[in-house]
Amino acid sequence: MLEVKDLEVRYGRLTALRGVNLSIKEGEIACIVGPNGAGKSTTLLAISSVLTPTAGSISFAGRQINGTRPEDVARLGISQVPEGRHIFTSLSVEENLRVGTATRSDKEEMKRDYDRVIETFPILGERRRQSAGKLSGGEQQMLAIGRALMTNPRFMTIDEPSLGLAPKIVDRVYEVLIDLREKRGLTLLIVEQSSERALKAADTLYVLRNGTIQLTGNAADLQDGKAVHKAYFGFSEDHEGEVMI
Repeated sequence: MLEVKDLEVRYGRLTALRGVNLSIKEGEIACIVGPNGAGKSTTLLAISSVLTPTAGSISFAGRQINGTRPEDVARLGISQVPEGRHIFTSLSVEENLRVGTATRSDKEEMKRDYDRVIETFPILGERRRQSAGKLSGGEQQMLAIGRALMTNPRFMTIDEPSLGLAPKIVDRVYEVLIDLREKRGLTLLIVEQSSERALKAADTLYVLRNGTIQLTGNAADLQDGKAVHKAYFGFSEDHEGEVMI
């Protein structure tokens, strides 16, 4: 569904990404993990066409989308849940959800999707007239995911869904994301700092460090964490806990 080839993104003289390759199948959950400053968020912004790559190509469902306007990328079926959620705190919960329909005109389908979002997140229905700024962090994350679902996506990117949330809330958020794949057939690309969390959820794992992909693999084959640890930090650790450079 998504092919990223030799992606490079620069901020002035700084190269944020170099030679990044991703290949994500329809219906898959893929996770990108890596330390702060690795280029994870930059990768998602390039896929959503918020940032323009300086080199490489991005194809979605067989169509190259380099240079496509962000709103047109959304119409193709790509939706992003940004880091930090970025909800409109002065708007109501319902108004925030309606923001997700800005590129749509199919009113009956929009109503259906709204009902499905409320079914998925009942708390949003209970608080639909409440200011979004009064929601808890976990509820705001649910609202951000719900808003993305209102675009009627085929492919969703989620940037740090566990950021600032209690472990039990994070578990619930991931339950919802996995359920969206199972019941709606959504393809998901999730950015995480926690490799442990990513290994539990992902089909395919990418480790990004210093703007390059250090490791790509089937998550089921990486469960012992050793290869991920080495790719993430640049060194490995033996069974006795001694650092091996």
